[in-house]
Amino acid sequence: MKKIILSTAIAFFTLLNVSAQDDTSTSSNTTFGVKAGFNSFIARASADGASASANASGFYFGVFADIEVADKFNIQPELQYISISEGGGSGNVLAIPIMGKYKVADKFSLLAGPQFDLILDDSEGLKKLGLGLGLGMAYDISDDFFLDMRYSFGLSNRLDDNDEEFGDIDVNVKFNYFQVGLGYKF
Repeated sequence: MKKIILSTAIAFFTLLNVSAQDDTSTSSNTTFGVKAGFNSFIARASADGASASANASGFYFGVFADIEVADKFNIQPELQYISISEGGGSGNVLAIPIMGKYKVADKFSLLAGPQFDLILDDSEGLKKLGLGLGLGMAYDISDDFFLDMRYSFGLSNRLDDNDEEFGDIDVNVKFNYFQVGLGYKF
């Protein structure tokens, strides 16, 4: 588990370092920053046309790079730690969103892209790694501070071994995340 987290962190910071190096053939602009805010975790289960969901709230914080690709389009890879608690229980997740950022107006952007999440705690019966699709928006308060809001739809079934436990019933469990936060660009 520690190897997965360490490998993920090394890959993320290598990407940041490579993208930050000045290339004379392009005029790309890269900024770095930190962000934190409220996180709502939604677990949604469905089977035979019926569905149910449960949610828990918490917080997230992380680091990001904002890499200019074109005049109105940036790529924003992030590394986030998410803490969730509900009814005396808690959970920890490492999220890696890679957002495409389209600047609709001077201070307003739309976000979309894949999000990988890794459960850091014991997760008996659940797959530790999942894939989602994040959609959101960002508003620049100033040159340094911004607000962003995002919803990530879980795409992968998180049940580890569906066949043995539920027989002929096809059960899907997906994790969704809703985030509202404040960021600071260096």
